[in-house]
Amino acid sequence: MKYINFKRYKFSTAVKALNAFIYDFTKILKITGFKKIYKLIEIKKLNFSKITKYFEIKNYNINFLKKIDFFSSNFFIIHLPIAILFFGFLYLAIPVFYKYEKSNIENIICKKNNIQCKIQGNIKYRFFPTPRLKIKNLIINETKEKKRIFLTVDHALIKLSFKNLLAKEKHRFVKIELNQYESNIDLKNFKKYNNILNQKIDLIPVRFKNGRIQFFEGEEYIASITKANIEINFEDNSVDAELKGKFLNDDIFIDLFRENIKKKIQTDLILKMSNLNFLTKANFYKSENKKDEINGNFLVKKDKNKITGIFNYKNNEITINKSNIRNAFIDGKIEGQIKLLPYFDFNLDLNLNSINFTKLYNYFLSLDEEKQKKLFKISEKINGKLNFSADKVYSKHNLVNSFESRLKFYNGNLKMEQFLVNLGKLGAADILGLISKDKKYTNLKFESNIFVDNEKKFKSKFGIYDIEKISPNLFVSGSIDLENARASFYEIFDDEKLSNENINFIESEFNDLMLDNGFSNLFNFQKFKVFLKSAIDEKS
Repeated sequence: MKYINFKRYKFSTAVKALNAFIYDFTKILKITGFKKIYKLIEIKKLNFSKITKYFEIKNYNINFLKKIDFFSSNFFIIHLPIAILFFGFLYLAIPVFYKYEKSNIENIICKKNNIQCKIQGNIKYRFFPTPRLKIKNLIINETKEKKRIFLTVDHALIKLSFKNLLAKEKHRFVKIELNQYESNIDLKNFKKYNNILNQKIDLIPVRFKNGRIQFFEGEEYIASITKANIEINFEDNSVDAELKGKFLNDDIFIDLFRENIKKKIQTDLILKMSNLNFLTKANFYKSENKKDEINGNFLVKKDKNKITGIFNYKNNEITINKSNIRNAFIDGKIEGQIKLLPYFDFNLDLNLNSINFTKLYNYFLSLDEEKQKKLFKISEKINGKLNFSADKVYSKHNLVNSFESRLKFYNGNLKMEQFLVNLGKLGAADILGLISKDKKYTNLKFESNIFVDNEKKFKSKFGIYDIEKISPNLFVSGSIDLENARASFYEIFDDEKLSNENINFIESEFNDLMLDNGFSNLFNFQKFKVFLKSAIDEKS
């Protein structure tokens, strides 16, 4: 009862003010000389049977209007502006007295868009700086079928149109603003989020301010974007979304524009990360006849690294049809398939025209020890097959002409199913291996066959002149501790198996000469010549 009386008191006060204004307005008419009109305002003296005669222009002498200086009168200077402001204020303020049902607002925001809303706080109307509804503690779920919390909002604003403010049922939403929010995105449900975006929220622009977006894969946390501001604008045939925030301590910018053109949905995507100097651009489209298939082209650029290509997406699988990859170390093409769901997997062919091994190795050496070790640690999420080859290998001593390999990534391990190295006229090498890791170590276990085709050239290349004959075939098996740069040899064969004593000596020489300073001398040709000659002398 107290609440009702309070509201009535406010409204009665407003009515009294309105009556007072009408009284003042009649005084204005009296001052300006409209005596006949003034009499009309005096309700008690009105004779309604005579009202119509006042609308006959011939009964009035309007020449007296020329004698009135409206702009110097108080009517235009004071009373009219006050009247406009007062009635404008009254028009904006009256919705304060309305009661807004939570269920109605929830239905308007979510029901038509296949999502669920729950307003846990209050709904209040505010008319400054523009008419709006303020909502506390809004919760939005992913879909009607699942109860997972997709979005929590500390406070939301629904901006209203100035039109029809006095009729609550005719209020029109012009913009939704969600402030201080937290969103949980499950990458496995990406398709469902895309369907929500396609609903266009009844074409109401949406803005997310100062929030946090967290990415999960099932229950596993992946990453997050903080200080995220998102602007989504809908038109009849297009959607424009822009995101700015912080990702991995870097500024991230994403712009997505989707448009329906002649039964074809076309999308332009831009992704930038400032400090990382990373840029991605993509243009893709799908036709209404093939809704599950997407075709397009892309550009990925990081510093001087650049990939461009044409792709097809269907049944959660990306097929790269044509592409070019180029940086300071490599130049070539990449093709194949990348499967996104239910698990990430790939089958790619990376065919290089050339690779500058000297530059690549020098770059590796320029990294600090911790970063070098991280290169050998393969993420458990990288699973797939890579066919990797190069037609030309540039190095200081031109020992390797070309190579081709088959690599398999699984559960943080890398298996070299084949690695064929073309040594030109010297011969060839075949390497099988496995990079595996446990809690403390990352090891490379390998088996290698080395074939010498031209003994004379081989001796000349490595400066071996005092050995009468070199076996054309050599087999070596062993392992390398990639954490501590230490090698162990299990078996060595040429024409016959070497003794354990010989193997231990060769192992010791290899570690002292090639791995004495980490990996910095592993591909040092001059030291390798010394090691090779020492090993052959020991065997002899």
